[in-house]
Amino acid sequence: MRALLSVLVVAALAGVAAADAPKQEMAAADVTKWLAFFDKLVGTVEKSAGNGCDRLAVDVSALIDRNKDALDTARNARAAGKKLPESAQQHMLDGVKRMIPAMQKCGQHERVKAAFAKLDLNRKS
Repeated sequence: MRALLSVLVVAALAGVAAADAPKQEMAAADVTKWLAFFDKLVGTVEKSAGNGCDRLAVDVSALIDRNKDALDTARNARAAGKKLPESAQQHMLDGVKRMIPAMQKCGQHERVKAAFAKLDLNRKS
């Protein structure tokens, strides 16, 4: 479970907001797009987990597939060396905390891990 949450946090948060050098913040519109997707992800995880891990995997995978533009926005920001503002990072951490119960239940499920692997901002679209 910790491994999957780590992947989620690293891929979604640290991947966009890496702090290895001073960086510009993402454009407000891009932050809004990313957080809208992330909020949908949190809601999907919270809702779907009650229907079993297979359902969670299907729903998360479908959500990610439908929101490739948000992932592309995050990938492009990462490639350009941009970061999320602190408030957006905190918003995401709060969302990750809300997903913990579902991830404790399904975090080691292979299909769930595969669905969340699609969040890797280093991979090509």
